[in-house]
Order: sequence, then structure tokens, then C-alpha cells
Amino acid sequence: MILEVGAEPPLDAIARGAGVGIGTLYRHFPDRGSLLNAVAEHVLDQAAAAAEKALTEAPDGYDALRQYMHVAVDRGVGVLNLIYPLLDGPDWTAQRTRMATLLGAILERGKRETLIRDEVRIPDIVFAIIRFSRPVAIGLSRPDERAIAHRHLDIYIDGLGITDHAGTPLAELSPLDRFEPN
Repeated sequence: MILEVGAEPPLDAIARGAGVGIGTLYRHFPDRGSLLNAVAEHVLDQAAAAAEKALTEAPDGYDALRQYMHVAVDRGVGVLNLIYPLLDGPDWTAQRTRMATLLGAILERGKRETLIRDEVRIPDIVFAIIRFSRPVAIGLSRPDERAIAHRHLDIYIDGLGITDHAGTPLAELSPLDRFEPN
């Protein structure tokens, strides 16, 4: 719901969407901040599990990247961009470090296997997931919206791979530097 309406959806709409009453929602989450922190923690846990699964199950780094990115879009990892400024809970450094390590391992594997372009960086993956997680086509059903997002994601991922032709070199983008894990 946050991806569809923004960082502050009405709590009664969240309760309705979850199939519970507003009282039940407030018993579990006494305020919006605790709800958003729980959402962030859940999404990060799912993202990490998806990355770990991709690393262990995919036949190569390129397929691991594709598998991870599709699951991340389905799980709504892009929501973190919307709610991050509103989070007041625990320090998220450990979770961010864990995700950076996992994404770095996927990219390094694909690069080592000469399947992913050397210029591709972790922020390229993170920002793509954020973009593909958000609905953009107004008036489409959620399933149609997701199908379009996954089609466009496949086109994007294909551009990250190494092909027989040189392709267009990626421009250096210094604004991405501040998003690189330390």
C-alpha cells in the first residue's frame, strides 16, 4: 500500500487491507513509526533472504542478479526509499551492510564470470529496484502493472550483461558515489 499511495497511507486503509480492525492494528503498532519500522525490518529481511537464495541457487552471477531483482520488486523493496526518512527505530547500519555485502557478492560473481558489465555498481541495482517497484501506469490493475514492471526490469537487466557487441559505455555518475557502501 505504501508503494501505491506514498509513505503515509491512512492507518484504517492499512487495517482494511490486512483484513483486521483498526483496534487490532493499534494493539500491534501503537503509532505510525512502529508500523513503518516493522515494515522496513520485514522488507529488509525478505530482501536479504532473496539475495542469499539467489547466490546459492542460481547457476551464475547474472542469473542470481536477475532472480534477486525480480523478487525484490515483488517484495516491495522500493518502499524503503519512501519510508526511510520516517524511520525512527533501530540503527539500520547492520541491515544496510548486510544487503550491500550480498549485492556486492552477486555483482562480483557475475563480473568474475564475465557476465555482468564491470561498470555496474550496487547503487545501480538499488535505484533500479526502487524505480521498478513503484506503479507508474495509472488505471491498470495491479497484476497488469506488475507484469509491465517485470518486463521492463528484464530489459534493464539485459543491459547490465556483457554481450558480443561493445554497447554504450556507462557515463561516470558521481552522484551515485555517496550511495556506495563504505
